[in-house]
Amino acid sequence: MGAAAIVIALHLTTNGTLGFHIDELYYIACGNHPALGYVDFPPIVPLLARLETGILGVTPWSLRVLPTLIGGVLVALSGAYVRRLGGSLRLQALALLIAVIAPYFLGANWVFQTVTFDELTWMVAIYWLVCLVLDGRPRYWIYLGVTLGIGLEVKYTIIGLIVGIGAAVLLTPALRQQGRTRYPWIAAAVALLIWSPNLGWQVANGFPSVAYIVNHGGGIASGGGPFTFLLELVVYLFFLIPLWIAGVVSLFRSRSIRPIGICCAIPLVIFLFVGKSYYAAATVPITLAQGLIAISRVERRRLRAGLELGVVVASVLEFAALAHLVLPITPSDRLHTTGLDAQNEVFADSVGWPQIVAQVTQIYADLPASERSQTVIVSAYYGVPGALAIYGNPRELPVAVSPQLTDWYWLPSHLAARYALMVDYQPADVRWVCSSPAVIDHLAVPFHVADLEQDAPVTLCQLDVPLEVAWGRLRNFS
Repeated sequence: MGAAAIVIALHLTTNGTLGFHIDELYYIACGNHPALGYVDFPPIVPLLARLETGILGVTPWSLRVLPTLIGGVLVALSGAYVRRLGGSLRLQALALLIAVIAPYFLGANWVFQTVTFDELTWMVAIYWLVCLVLDGRPRYWIYLGVTLGIGLEVKYTIIGLIVGIGAAVLLTPALRQQGRTRYPWIAAAVALLIWSPNLGWQVANGFPSVAYIVNHGGGIASGGGPFTFLLELVVYLFFLIPLWIAGVVSLFRSRSIRPIGICCAIPLVIFLFVGKSYYAAATVPITLAQGLIAISRVERRRLRAGLELGVVVASVLEFAALAHLVLPITPSDRLHTTGLDAQNEVFADSVGWPQIVAQVTQIYADLPASERSQTVIVSAYYGVPGALAIYGNPRELPVAVSPQLTDWYWLPSHLAARYALMVDYQPADVRWVCSSPAVIDHLAVPFHVADLEQDAPVTLCQLDVPLEVAWGRLRNFS
């Protein structure tokens, strides 16, 4: 509990340094439009955002309280892995130290995103699998089914873990033998039952998430693919790579726990080609835990003590080298001068939303009165409508919409508009729907931060067709 308290205190101290991230604005907006599904994720996380902001208020710090608490749970689970694998209290303490200052946790759990909740369901599911592999009690199948079902309502990337678990079962005689009992099938039925509301939403809406995954996968491939995946994995595990490798080797060398190795390896291989490195980051703690177990089996006492000391030094060096890159400890006005806005887009996209709202409000106010009454704001990205909903004055602004992802579904019916302020659109992008589109201004993010909206064009457009007619062509599910 002490280790979890340390990481919770660290996040609570730093979580208010930066403003809302663009995705946080999106989760809040999705939570304000309750549904059984959304284009790019299932419903649990947006609904948690609505619950949390309803209780604690709509501020960046308050929204981040829940992922902060979950970050503490992830630390505790890292120690629980070692204990379940038979490690001593000393090894559990080492695992907790690694988890408290691990960049792959610190970088994910200060901001409200699906990543934190996804890591939680992955790590809990892996824990139940470890219990199942080690003592085979049937109830662990049920726990596993419940966890995977919840995971499918959190983020679709857990399908990679499900494939890994399925491969482990098929390749392990003892687990395959349990497939002849009713418990694995009850677990599968429970998981499908929990997932069924979202699955029904997908069917009713023509599987929009499939379109998103295909488009998103293309973007990942063009952004570097396997090379970027491996580079990020190396960076965030740099000093601990020997321990991670020892854990991987140990998992596969031991027949009794080889299913855990298979379960962890399959998602890494899958996401190497169609995902990002953090998609399978939740497999790292169990691998490091087994690496610590492998160290404890070194017979030479001095060598064993030296390796354990090396783990401590490596963890501290990892934190010292990457803390500024993964924790929001640098104020907004220094992000650009230190280059952090270019190195971490999460930092960059967490700056300037109140100022952007003020600029959009002024641009709209400067329009002739005859045009203002018939104008709608259309943003290429969901950040601007999300920020306007939080920081804007509804008496001073028209309807603001975006055709990106789930925002596309929220276009008001029978929207009477002859003009549109098209944010993040060049005239050439909208000439097919506009008469004489022209850029009338550009947005400016404070402190020259290289944000998504820095220097974004604002194009005034006289609509040739009703916006709802053009909406299908504007749709962006990527």
